[in-house]
Amino acid sequence: MNYTSSIYNCLDSEQKSYIESLKEILEKKMPADLFAHSCGTMDFSARLADRYYDLLRQEVCAESKVRKDFTSHSLRMRFYKLLVAGMLHDYAKIYDDGTLAAIAKQHGTGLSDFEISCRPIIHGYIGPFLIQRDFGICDSDIENSIRSHTTGSLRMGVADRILYIADKLEPTRDYRGVRKLRKLSMKSLDLCLLEVYKSNIIYVIMRNHALHPDTSKIWNYICGGLKNAI
Repeated sequence: MNYTSSIYNCLDSEQKSYIESLKEILEKKMPADLFAHSCGTMDFSARLADRYYDLLRQEVCAESKVRKDFTSHSLRMRFYKLLVAGMLHDYAKIYDDGTLAAIAKQHGTGLSDFEISCRPIIHGYIGPFLIQRDFGICDSDIENSIRSHTTGSLRMGVADRILYIADKLEPTRDYRGVRKLRKLSMKSLDLCLLEVYKSNIIYVIMRNHALHPDTSKIWNYICGGLKNAI
């Protein structure tokens, strides 16, 4: 990792080894710029996980309280899953849009016609299927983070929000306002999510692309979450 993360350092040797093996595989499969973006997203996710350690811990504790199984291992696993999701979130982009659409139709992924035809977002929806097929990864936390990293969702946990933000703000991203957003990401996760989501909506509209039908619902969800956090 380019970013020396205490979150990464808390992983066990097997987890670290698996992440490094993923990087080796993806470096061979991905174009150089996509691989750099994937590494950057994982690194920035680790940085945000360090910053919002307490939020992640509270979420894992709340989930584990229901099951009565909280241990430091369960928290470490959440960090590990976040880094794996960061590395694999754009894996589907190694395939062209026609191939992704064919996969969606052939394997009954439950996507709408709009989602199948929408080039900017289909990779996020097909990603979970492909990482299960190609890497044997079948984990709801990883799948949810990858599935929601493009459009967001109405059920974004802390790790989901971190990946969504990291994807838009990692070091290879260069657009107007990105430095300001990176600074904001270190101050408030919810405020940053609001501003990044707003920026993404503007980006889509300015290019005359279609918005996902759930965008307004997700926007209202994020705004409501922000109000609850203040």
